[in-house]
Amino acid sequence: MTDSPPLNFTPRHNALALTGESPLWDVTRDCLWWLDIQGQRLLRHQPGGTDAAIPLPGQCGLVALGESGRLVLGMEDGLVALDPETMAWERLSDTEADASTRRLNDGKPDRLGRLWFGSMDMSGRGIPTGGLFRRDVDGTINKVLDDVAIPNAIVGDPASDAIWFTDTPTRKLERFDLAQDGGISKRSTLLTLPEGAHPDGMSMDGEGKLWLAIVGPGELIRIDPASGEILARIALPVRRPTMAIWSDRTLFVTSQRRFLCAAELGQQLMAGNLIGAAGSLGSGPDLRVAGV
Repeated sequence: MTDSPPLNFTPRHNALALTGESPLWDVTRDCLWWLDIQGQRLLRHQPGGTDAAIPLPGQCGLVALGESGRLVLGMEDGLVALDPETMAWERLSDTEADASTRRLNDGKPDRLGRLWFGSMDMSGRGIPTGGLFRRDVDGTINKVLDDVAIPNAIVGDPASDAIWFTDTPTRKLERFDLAQDGGISKRSTLLTLPEGAHPDGMSMDGEGKLWLAIVGPGELIRIDPASGEILARIALPVRRPTMAIWSDRTLFVTSQRRFLCAAELGQQLMAGNLIGAAGSLGSGPDLRVAGV
């Protein structure tokens, strides 16, 4: 592991999200979308412009881009497509609609445009009643894994038919190599984190390296996806980071206020806000959900 230069994180969108999540750089609109899950808001940060908050009819755990430029949202009761210009709303699936205690959480497309996404218990207790799902390009939804507690770090490999995944309480970052039909042909552990370090969301930078948010120590780790080597550690001003993503030379990070006591909130003044720091890396691959 090499020493990384310190990054100066500053507030970019002061939204005070209970659980800020799923930052998504939209190169076409030159903005960053992100979520306040329990606050039931879709948030938009426009660098140099006006930020916005769009109310949602429930808790949303993921936002991805479709081929058409529409946003794909993972709600409590399934997937929807949203045109943010017209606010036209189309239901794509009823995944977990019959499970009142679960919601969708985290998800990204793979290189073929299939959307991989998880579901989890909404109580915050990490009960393993969720799953991992795959939306194929024809819109068919397939359940791939059962007994998942907190699905996170879902990233598609742009160079091969594979995804990365973590069930947060296991503290393991895994790689799933995929068969031709989209099933898992090989499952391997890329990295196991120490006690007290909880993996959350993940993305890829412009050099093909992975950036994983770690709840507990409050840091980001940059990982070589080929070897699992930790290339750098970035300390953060928040202890519960949820995901990081690079735009053009800016590293954005979302985080959580939920579960912090008053004293902790007093010490972590940027918790729940979108923060950012200037850096030398660019955005990762622009993978989109096919057929949306």
